Amino acid sequence: MRVIKFLKLGFEIFIRNAISLILLFSLTRFMGKKQVSQLTFFDYCVGISIGSIAASFSVDENIPYFEVIESLIIWGVFPILVSYFSLKCMFIRRKVEDTPTILIQNGKIIERNLRRERFNINDLLEELRLNGVFNIKDVEFAILETTGKVSVQLKREKLPLTPSDLNIKVQYEGLCASIIIDGKVMHSNLKLMNLNESWLKNELKKRKIKSLEEVFFASVDTSKNLYVSLKNNDTKDKNIMD
Repeated sequence: MRVIKFLKLGFEIFIRNAISLILLFSLTRFMGKKQVSQLTFFDYCVGISIGSIAASFSVDENIPYFEVIESLIIWGVFPILVSYFSLKCMFIRRKVEDTPTILIQNGKIIERNLRRERFNINDLLEELRLNGVFNIKDVEFAILETTGKVSVQLKREKLPLTPSDLNIKVQYEGLCASIIIDGKVMHSNLKLMNLNESWLKNELKKRKIKSLEEVFFASVDTSKNLYVSLKNNDTKDKNIMD
C-alpha cells in the first residue's frame, strides 16, 4: 500500500509540475518578448508572483487545479491590460514603467540622482566599462533606463569617425541570411536573397567543397558574399583567456 501511495503521490507531483511548466511557458509567450528582455519593476513583481503560484502548485497537492489555473491566467492577463492602457495614458505609463534617470549630464556626475537610484560610483564605472567606456571624462551623457541598463553618449570629439563624417558614400548592406545549417539548405532564405541552389553549389565548388554535408554553417549578405564554416574544422583552437 505504501508503494502504491508513494507512486500515486509521485505521479500527482509530476502532473502538477508538467501543468505548471506548460502554463508558465504559454503565459511567457503570450505576454511577449518585452516581459523577458526588458524587465521593469512592475514586470519583476508580476514575474515573481506567477513563479510563486506555479511553484506552490507544483509541490502542494492540496491546492485545487482550477484555482491555480485561474490565478495564473489573471496574473498573465493583468500586465497585458496594464501595458495596453500604458500606451494610451502617459500617467499610467510613468507610474508603471517609471522614467529614465540621468546619471551624467554634460560631462558632470549628478550625485543626487546616483543617491536616489542607490547607485554608487563603482556601479557607474562598471556600467560604463560594459558600454566600452574606460575613461569617465569621455562621457557626455549617461542615462539609467527603466530596465536597469545604462545608456551612454560619448562627447563629440570622442565619437568614432563614420563614412558620413568623411563624405564617403557607402552601399546598402542588409541582414545576412543563413542558407546552410548543419548540411541542410534553407531554401526559403535562398529565395529571399534571390538566389538558388545551383548558385550555392557553384560557389561551394569554387571553394573545393564537394558536398553540402561538409558544411556546418553558411550565410550570404546582400552583396552575394558567401561565408562558409565546415564541419569537423581541424583548426586548432586556443583559449586567449588562459
